Amino acid sequence: MRETFRVHMGWLHSWVGFLAGLVLTCIFATGTLSVFDKEITQWMQPEVTLDHPPAPTPLALQRAAETTMAEQEKDLFAFITLPSLRDPVIRVLHYDGHEFIGPVLDPVDGHIFPARVTAGGQFFYDFHFALRNGPVVGCTIVTLLGVCLLVAVGSGIAIHIKAMWPDLILFRPFGPRPRAWLDAHLVTGVLFLPFLIMMTYTGTVIRARGILPPHPFLPAQQTEAPPAAARPPAKTNVSAPPASAIRPPTPPLGPLIARAQQILQAERCELILFSPTQIRIFRSDDASLFLTRDLVTFSRADGHVISSFIQKGAAARTLELLHGLHYARFSSALLRWLYFLSGLACTVLMGSGLVLFLMKRRKASGQKILFRTAEGLTIGVLVGLPLAIIGLFWANRLLPLSMDARMEAEIQVFFMLWAFSALHGLICALRNTAYSGWRAQLVVLAFMGLGLPVVDGLTHSHGWLQDAGRYYTLDALVMLSGLAALIVFRKLRRQPS
Repeated sequence: MRETFRVHMGWLHSWVGFLAGLVLTCIFATGTLSVFDKEITQWMQPEVTLDHPPAPTPLALQRAAETTMAEQEKDLFAFITLPSLRDPVIRVLHYDGHEFIGPVLDPVDGHIFPARVTAGGQFFYDFHFALRNGPVVGCTIVTLLGVCLLVAVGSGIAIHIKAMWPDLILFRPFGPRPRAWLDAHLVTGVLFLPFLIMMTYTGTVIRARGILPPHPFLPAQQTEAPPAAARPPAKTNVSAPPASAIRPPTPPLGPLIARAQQILQAERCELILFSPTQIRIFRSDDASLFLTRDLVTFSRADGHVISSFIQKGAAARTLELLHGLHYARFSSALLRWLYFLSGLACTVLMGSGLVLFLMKRRKASGQKILFRTAEGLTIGVLVGLPLAIIGLFWANRLLPLSMDARMEAEIQVFFMLWAFSALHGLICALRNTAYSGWRAQLVVLAFMGLGLPVVDGLTHSHGWLQDAGRYYTLDALVMLSGLAALIVFRKLRRQPS
């Protein structure tokens, strides 16, 4: 009975893990990059000078408000993000359907940096969040895949729990390839199992309302209005302005931010949203483990407090905790690196699972069309996705700064490289030359990974000492990926399958 159960769990783990894993590997890889989405955006906009985040001056806030109004006159729903430790500039952003993009302002004098137009790290966040298919279709697919991953994790625990400790002791990274891949799969699966379950569970739960019928288990919290003494006296005998009237001038934002911090008992506020009659200022979501959207609403006419909104109740706080654990915006630099390395390990876990699935079936099914298709798709995922990501960075440095639709061109480079990789992998696999397909794409990946630091230096996009840690860290990580591709290529050359 026990062996029959393990056999059924093994079938479930293999097939659910492979079919969902083709997409989940991409979701985890882009989610791992999203841990440093702000830093990637800064690498892709080297024209923006990054200093320690000063408190934005009244002049800078005034110019940010003026820039926001100019954006809104273009029928863009623009808003302001204030400087933070990770992003020490003022940004006026709007949502283009995929990313939040917009001008970048100096927090001292408010001038707009002549930054190149790019999707930046937001591109990876959107892919991780919705596969670039929108908040309805894309989020629903990602949520369902999260459920599949929970099934694969549970079945994997069931089939490996008995021999888990001996497999950890006998880790053989340089042994025969099937054994080495299995050990890599088991070690990453065991050591990073808590992280994998936490991220999968929280990511699925916070989006579960997209696949479940709505239920008011999180009722609106009480909105607290200020005391009557804090409100200005009501004006009488004043006729309402016509709907076509010009919007009232925006009151100074500095005092409003200070007042919002006082009401919310927050060290810092982050977002400022404008409507024709109101200004809403939100608490920063990196202040604590609980990711909140507490806010204070002000009158746009004279700046008096209209109301405040603070989430209360156990259900709301639990949801805030789940958001905080998944998005990790509260984290320090060390904790973000731990998130990044853990996400990378989980990506290796899924990638090694895809390879193991093919290895176990190559002898019996290697000549079948479905197997060859599966191997071609696996090449497109495991080699093609890193190739496309590095290609996006190459495009950011090589495309002309004044090019029309420059951001769209960067994204097209990403998807074209990925499509060519998948197509090449499928053609090689269907022609029964998948081994050559692996090697050819690994060579290209190694060349592009090792070449990006050279391209970064030759384009003179930033000074050698300008925020060196941020630029050279990304260059070094990409170069390490190129070295890893070169090592795998050499092992494949020595050990043909």
